[in-house]
Amino acid sequence: MRKPKKLPAKVARVNYDLEYGTDAVEIHLDAIEPGQRVIIVDDLLATGGTMQATVRLVQQLGGHIGGLAFVVELDFLKGRAKFAEYDVFSLLHYSE
Repeated sequence: MRKPKKLPAKVARVNYDLEYGTDAVEIHLDAIEPGQRVIIVDDLLATGGTMQATVRLVQQLGGHIGGLAFVVELDFLKGRAKFAEYDVFSLLHYSE
């Protein structure tokens, strides 16, 4: 999963809204096989917008989300609430 125009092969893309505009994430079309279980790992969970787009891409390719993991979670932004149906794990939590 990368920001646009970083991957060399054919990609699927999802656009998403930010507080200050829009952005997108892309994934190689052959990165996930239909029915494959996927754990998504990212460095930061803030508002959850990027992860929502990432989850949509995995589902678009037929993958099933096995869980979400983060190094840091900014609890005060309540991004975790967007992923109530998934197992979410964060190493560090910041409350302010």
